[in-house]
Amino acid sequence: MKSFVILSATLFLCHCGRTIEIKNQENLFDNCMKTFNDRDKCREFLSTSAKDIQTEEQKREEELAKLTLEQLAGLKLRKDIQDILPGKNGNFVKGYLGEPDEIKRGGEREYWVYKRPVSKYDADSPPDREIIVIFRKSFVENIDYRKPR
Repeated sequence: MKSFVILSATLFLCHCGRTIEIKNQENLFDNCMKTFNDRDKCREFLSTSAKDIQTEEQKREEELAKLTLEQLAGLKLRKDIQDILPGKNGNFVKGYLGEPDEIKRGGEREYWVYKRPVSKYDADSPPDREIIVIFRKSFVENIDYRKPR
């Protein structure tokens, strides 16, 4: 990301007022070559920047495509999570779902966000987009989820 910001700033300063549109990888490579005239550096930049340019949804789709049938079958059912977790502590939740991808705090509550696939509605459905375990005073108060699209 740092190299993308530096390249963007360099392109802006070098072209002083000229508008450059970076719509795809080819335009990005051409602009990099105009600035640096170094193919190796531009190829390296494109390989690292492609991951930075991806949206969260694209990254998630890529991750889901990598899941095997066994991994999909091993996901927890949403109803089981909602039945089992309320009233449990953080150690139990870590043992049941694993480490959260993100932890947020607000007021008396703590929110453990699982963005990786950990649950699904039923055996044949796609994985949920996100599960949020809400703790209050160190115990699970509620579980929210975002359905798959």
